[in-house]
Amino acid sequence: MITNSTTSSYDLIGVTNELPVNRLGGVGSVIENLTSGFDALDVHVLWYLVDHSYREYEINYILKKYPNVAIGSYNDLNIFDAPVVHLHTYNNNPAIFTYLKNKKVIYTIHSLLICEALSNDVDMSYGIKQQEHMIAVCDEIVLVSKAELECYYQYNYHTLNSNVRVIHNGLKHINRPKTDGIRKKTIGFCGRLVPRKRPEYVHMLLTEEDFRDCSVMIAGKGFSPYAKNILKQNNLNNRIHYLGWCGGSRLESFYDALDVLAIPSIYEPFGMVALEAVARGIPIVCNPIGGLVEILSDNAFYSVGKTYQTFRNAMREWLKADTRVIHAKTWGAYKRFNDNFTDIKMAQKYMDLISQFYRV
Repeated sequence: MITNSTTSSYDLIGVTNELPVNRLGGVGSVIENLTSGFDALDVHVLWYLVDHSYREYEINYILKKYPNVAIGSYNDLNIFDAPVVHLHTYNNNPAIFTYLKNKKVIYTIHSLLICEALSNDVDMSYGIKQQEHMIAVCDEIVLVSKAELECYYQYNYHTLNSNVRVIHNGLKHINRPKTDGIRKKTIGFCGRLVPRKRPEYVHMLLTEEDFRDCSVMIAGKGFSPYAKNILKQNNLNNRIHYLGWCGGSRLESFYDALDVLAIPSIYEPFGMVALEAVARGIPIVCNPIGGLVEILSDNAFYSVGKTYQTFRNAMREWLKADTRVIHAKTWGAYKRFNDNFTDIKMAQKYMDLISQFYRV
């Protein structure tokens, strides 16, 4: 095990296979904001990285940037002590179940794998069974949206564990929403290139006459080459820019360049990228699904269906909208973020849960 920790006793141990460095998905983003929220509340947390895929230079960067981090096996984790263990992991190492015995455990489910499997049309049977086992053995389940809670009941997971609640994700406050001119030239897409996120829709938009003057910027890792094939088929290489994973100043540069964020997903348990855009005053076009509606309310340009045609129509609505309409939506969404979805509000809700069920 390697660690920069100077003590073995904490208020909370967060166990994860992803930290906010070269992250694979949204878990690292959530942990980044949980870290800042807990720091603001003076909560002493150890972040324990296990079953990860980071390289040596990335591990060194993590240890340098983030205090109270340890990297090792589940056996090594017994060195540390806290009244509550907080899980943020999808990996299925059987050793985790041995470690969790006789411990107070909160399990935050960032997405239900059964919904991931159905929306991506892939077989995730083993992962689903492991997640269901985890649900059954933990003391408290946290879901990231009311929409996920509905799915939890739909698939009868409440029979595995009825101690379940919703705590929305939060984002560190950004005091600089965009107020510049509305150019309507650059469309953004942020996220993994997987089927449920429909990344091909933003490629297809550029083949439409309405969007002939537009370009697309894509931030995120690709797990499938199928979306990139559209580049060759339609000769769009000079209008679509793949940036790879973006964080820190690179992520800020991505959002600074955008005139709109397109989220064509058919399944979004929460929608962290929507919150990131809202905090920066960027209008959003999306399907009215999952956590997106809980974040945005009426402050988005919504598709009336999940097809490319209905999403294209919503993008056209944004394209034709005047300054007054766009400002009303972006400022309305920004106010919702400020009132409900900051990092401190998220961290406080977790502390309320911990203090309600356990003694810290």
